[in-house]
Amino acid sequence: MNMIQLVTPAARNLGSSLLLRRSQRLLAPALPTNNAASLPIIRSLASVAQEEEESDHRCSHSLLILGKPGGGKGTISGKILSDFPQFRHVSTGDELRQHVRNGTELGKEAKKYMDEGALVPDNVMIKMVMSDAVEAVKDCQSLLLDGFPRTMEQAVALDKNLDVDLVIKLCIPDQTIIDRISDRWIHPASGRVYSYSYKPPKVKGLDDETGEPLVQREDDKPESVLKRLQQYECATAPLVKYYEEKGVLQTFEGTMSDVIYPEVKGWLGDQLAKDELRLQCEV
Repeated sequence: MNMIQLVTPAARNLGSSLLLRRSQRLLAPALPTNNAASLPIIRSLASVAQEEEESDHRCSHSLLILGKPGGGKGTISGKILSDFPQFRHVSTGDELRQHVRNGTELGKEAKKYMDEGALVPDNVMIKMVMSDAVEAVKDCQSLLLDGFPRTMEQAVALDKNLDVDLVIKLCIPDQTIIDRISDRWIHPASGRVYSYSYKPPKVKGLDDETGEPLVQREDDKPESVLKRLQQYECATAPLVKYYEEKGVLQTFEGTMSDVIYPEVKGWLGDQLAKDELRLQCEV
């Protein structure tokens, strides 16, 4: 019998109360208590435990994927979302743009910094993550974090509001990423992208449709890719150490996402199954 099926109704009730307690803890610092508009959101969490009893979802997790630019993080994330539908994808870049487009209070606050060419402060980014966390708790989902946190300072700040309890680190050799990205050429007018290793143009250096010259973006040149990778390593090294010391980080090495992912899937499935068993044993 699959371990994930070994859960009693009592275990589900326990999962509900654990989730509710975590939700109350993480939401209190993130939502201003003097804002009357936020009170219905907080009060709505009181019904989560009751709703959880009727749900198949047992545990709530916050999963973070760390990976170098061009290292297959997006591909792995997509596969996880397909195989583990209990996770909700939280891309802070997408969330930021959506809030700005919709003219939300968070979007207006973020736009002030964006218009000035400044980085959006960590506290604003955390509020956006927490707004998704509220919805995830209400829908009995876990979170798959993409793009935040990126530094140890952001991780420490986020931990005050949200418990990141699963971290996947994708370790891809720099040269593999450099070869992969620097192999990319584009047709500027149409945006068509070519790669000499897997999608080459019919005539070297020319667009298939127009015959016009292909160009390589400045960011795709080997020296530019290497610089970004070095900056990434510098920024994330303390973050990796932080999660290693918390005992929640697992590293996966390789050069191809299709080869790495089965290991990721097996590890993540084991972690979720352990929580199911823990809930059963605590009853």
